Amino acid sequence: MEITYFEGQTAFFKDYQKVAKAEKIDQQQVIDAVMNDLNKPTPDDNLSYILPGSETQTGHSVRFPFRKELIAMDNEATVSTQFFYEGSPYEYEVLEDEQL
Repeated sequence: MEITYFEGQTAFFKDYQKVAKAEKIDQQQVIDAVMNDLNKPTPDDNLSYILPGSETQTGHSVRFPFRKELIAMDNEATVSTQFFYEGSPYEYEVLEDEQL
């Protein structure tokens, strides 16, 4: 049984596999890295997971966009955070410090 950590997880792994250098990936290790990034505070609420260029086929970093929603459970009077993968990862070249 696969645990769902965020909505769109299956689509995320399909997109991740397309750009990742490794042919076989450890999904739990990737999930841990993604959730670690998503749980960091961001000033502008633009959530994303960035796969470094060293781990991609092209050598360019790839950003996977996410969004966060607060979900209220009426019966329990609790609020939980749910993450959604928004699809359409995009590749970009990161300038290293020595290139600036």
